[in-house]
Amino acid sequence: MGEKLELVADIGGTNTRVGLSQNSQLIRKSIKKFPNDNAKSLEDILKRYLSEQNLDTVSGTCVALAGPVRHDIAKMTNLSWEITKDSLARATGAKTIGLLNDLQAQGHALDHLSDDQLLPVSGNRVAGSKETKLVCGIGTGFNACTVISSSNGIIAPPAEAGHYRLPAANQQQKEIVKMIEAKYGFASVENILSGNGLVELNNFFCPHAPRTAKDIIEAAADGAKDAQEVVDVFGSFMGSILGDLALITLPFGGIYIIGGVARAVFPFLNAQNFVSGFCDKGRFSDFNAEFSVHIIDDDFAALNGCVSFLGEI
Repeated sequence: MGEKLELVADIGGTNTRVGLSQNSQLIRKSIKKFPNDNAKSLEDILKRYLSEQNLDTVSGTCVALAGPVRHDIAKMTNLSWEITKDSLARATGAKTIGLLNDLQAQGHALDHLSDDQLLPVSGNRVAGSKETKLVCGIGTGFNACTVISSSNGIIAPPAEAGHYRLPAANQQQKEIVKMIEAKYGFASVENILSGNGLVELNNFFCPHAPRTAKDIIEAAADGAKDAQEVVDVFGSFMGSILGDLALITLPFGGIYIIGGVARAVFPFLNAQNFVSGFCDKGRFSDFNAEFSVHIIDDDFAALNGCVSFLGEI
């Protein structure tokens, strides 16, 4: 059976999702999630998964991960794993190997998303658009990827956008940036647009009430004013930074946001925080209002992107 199946995996900073595909279709019931802190390497996870599926080998493998990929070698940004095409071949026996940054995989998945898998933040999506798109990930870390449709398929150049200098749009944000710089020596976008970023903002507004990211979201949902201020400012940073990226990449095909943190803050995004920050671009404010923004409400979209990529190589 193995020669008819392909294995796809999505490695985040916390968990790895693994599944099988057949005839270019992801087999949803085959998907399993493994905590990374219980494994020494990705090879251990893949071998365990294949054993549980009673498989010795598969015909192809594609892995998406949160980190840069260069010369067929991938290094996780928030995990001490190094992954190579050779290591994937050893673990799975596959002859066809794909290795992608996780945002690249999400880019390959965009054409397979339906409206019910999307949470609207602002603007109106044009389904099936072939214009440039932008994928942003907000979870354990942050990254962004431009997605271009071409006659040769999807082009999704990798990036490490979470590590450029954190911009400040107003005096309050400048004070937050100074706090981050004092703590880390450098303030990056990821220091705010991530789960840990929620914690940093809570430290700024509520220094005597420490909370985890989950605690902050739950407290805000329960009506705690200080927690609501935290997620409100998070939304303003998010809007401002994504608005900058929109001007750089011109994603008239839409902006798509992935990640558990993005989904968690969705109920708190509104015209006063996200949209205001997104469109606060001087004489280009009305221009920015043309871009649609949605959050992807599908935990397995990157796996579909891996399936799509395997069909192109």
